[in-house]
Amino acid sequence: MSTNEFAGVRFDATTALQTAAQLEALADRISGGMTVEQPKLDVAPAGADEVSVRAAQTLTSVAASFRTSGDAGVDEVRKLAAALRAQVSQFGQVEEQSALGFALPTV
Repeated sequence: MSTNEFAGVRFDATTALQTAAQLEALADRISGGMTVEQPKLDVAPAGADEVSVRAAQTLTSVAASFRTSGDAGVDEVRKLAAALRAQVSQFGQVEEQSALGFALPTV
């Protein structure tokens, strides 16, 4: 892949692909961390009384919401990485088509 500049905007396909890989690795780390720490987010009631039970239910509910939001965040990071890879691929195809348009006919 190549580096191209357009009116001061620079596009480096290799760096873009490396960035997409780093985004995937970040998503993996976040997802793994969420999985490892999940047991710590499940709260058991401190006692059988109504307040302890309700507090545990509330904390567990908040933890579930946190997990849902975290999973959605991981999905968004993965989508961003996929979009970046797609842009690199699309850019490469357009660049190849443009180069073919300038090719000299063989005689």
